[in-house]
Amino acid sequence: MIDSLNNVELGLHSKKYKKILLDIINEYNSNGKKTVLITCDTFFPTIDGVVMVMDNYARRLSSKMNVMMLVPDYKGKVCMKGYPVIGVNAGYSTKLHNQVPLPMFHVSFRRFLRKLRIDIIHCHSPFTVSRVAMDLHRKRNIPLVNTFHSQYKQDFEKDAKVFVPILMKYIMRCYNSSNEVWTMHSASRDTLIDYGYKGSVRLIPNGTSISPSADYQAERKAARDKYGVDDDTILLIFVGRLVTQKNILFIADVLAKLRDRGLNFKMLFAGEGPDRGKLEDKIISDGLSERVSLLGQLNRDEITDLYAAADLFLFPSLYDVSSLVQVEAASRYTPTVFAKGSVTSCTVTDGVNGYVFDAEADAYADGVYNALQDKERLLQIGQNAFRDLYITWDEIVDKVYNRYMELIESNAQVTTKKNT
Repeated sequence: MIDSLNNVELGLHSKKYKKILLDIINEYNSNGKKTVLITCDTFFPTIDGVVMVMDNYARRLSSKMNVMMLVPDYKGKVCMKGYPVIGVNAGYSTKLHNQVPLPMFHVSFRRFLRKLRIDIIHCHSPFTVSRVAMDLHRKRNIPLVNTFHSQYKQDFEKDAKVFVPILMKYIMRCYNSSNEVWTMHSASRDTLIDYGYKGSVRLIPNGTSISPSADYQAERKAARDKYGVDDDTILLIFVGRLVTQKNILFIADVLAKLRDRGLNFKMLFAGEGPDRGKLEDKIISDGLSERVSLLGQLNRDEITDLYAAADLFLFPSLYDVSSLVQVEAASRYTPTVFAKGSVTSCTVTDGVNGYVFDAEADAYADGVYNALQDKERLLQIGQNAFRDLYITWDEIVDKVYNRYMELIESNAQVTTKKNT
């Protein structure tokens, strides 16, 4: 039954959806496998790094254990991606450009949770759905893991300055209620601790589902032909959501300075987002229309071609904790250019397996321009990026599964001691 649910949308309140979900829950409760409940406050059709992490976890964990998602619906529909989903009623916020789950106004999803035997919970965001996870953790003595994905304080300071202390206290209750919190690297761990986290931290990096190239040179040539880039033209790229938090308007400033320095380049943006219009206006006002194209949302093969064709991947975001895209770029020997002071830049060593330049347009443009002048060094840094950053989701999820089993076993032992 689960195999037939790939890329299926069902009405949240439909009889068909409820029957399918109850049948799967009955199967899960009787098949002898452990069950993980993965929760988040956003989900498909929204596509961002957190959603892609959960999706890659769920697809691979499904071969090892029972996987159930607890995530918001989207306009009354629940998206199934090859694993079952318990949908939570949600409204869409134009300000946040995202679903806002409203579990306090939705009762029926709790009926499914009451029926489901759960061995471990993994929460990927600290908001309203996480409160449901915390409740299950406390009342049913289920191990709870959280992953710290984002610099939430930046969002609060931008959109709700007056309420920052209250909101920080709210989200830290979620993290501090966990058995442990996972994050991607030492810099994001330090940010989490600075926010007020007091428990155990485990470093679990992000990966990629992109396989290594069988013939990189041939793939690169075909990809550059596809995007109309000749040997004399530098191809710069950005892949991600088109939101100002990722410094996309800063990239336009940098491009204008590279043009003024006489660099022969083409810039391609891949992705969609609520601030696409702002970027388009900026490109036009800076006179970059003939050099810059917005490709929209690409599929996995198209994105892989883009990485293969590129000379540099510009990622000056000061918001991201750890992006998936830098690992994807490394799969095709494309170095990433970070901004100094960004948390995600800690994954590279400047001039060894990537670049880190000042988060000021002139300095960043100078860094990009100079990096492109030494072709041999650029090639070596790309190879080092593959060597140091490339890791597959299969490798990561093996570690995730093993840690789940350790936490489940440890919890069982503690529970047994308490009951004897």
